Amino acid sequence: MTTTRTTTSSPPTASAAPSNALDENRNLLNTIHLLLGSKLRVTMTDGRIARGNFVCLDRLGNIILDNVVEYRQVAYIIPPPPDADDNSTKEEGNVTNNNQSVYKWDTERALSQAVIPGDRLAKVEIARTEWEGRVVG
Repeated sequence: MTTTRTTTSSPPTASAAPSNALDENRNLLNTIHLLLGSKLRVTMTDGRIARGNFVCLDRLGNIILDNVVEYRQVAYIIPPPPDADDNSTKEEGNVTNNNQSVYKWDTERALSQAVIPGDRLAKVEIARTEWEGRVVG
């Protein structure tokens, strides 16, 4: 009776990567786990701000928030009347330039959940007390 032994090489595993990169990834993942449920303030590239509870971060960098309040600034331009002259003035909260009036105001709306695309993220913030209570302490 003859016995044959076959050996196969397996593809490289994550252990083939440098240990500092693995440790850094583990630390980041642990920090994200500690932040689940915390209140975040997310600023988007278009100027909108969303505040809510952190639920999820996917591999594309999309953030899901729960119990969200979205804040944004809205502007409305009133064109000049056809017979107006070219005076420019500045009023409280409104700017009149070339006889066009621009009215700006802040709005907010409540959402049960929101997905903020990773490519639209400008800034993600957490209160220092919440950070220290969850991650540091």
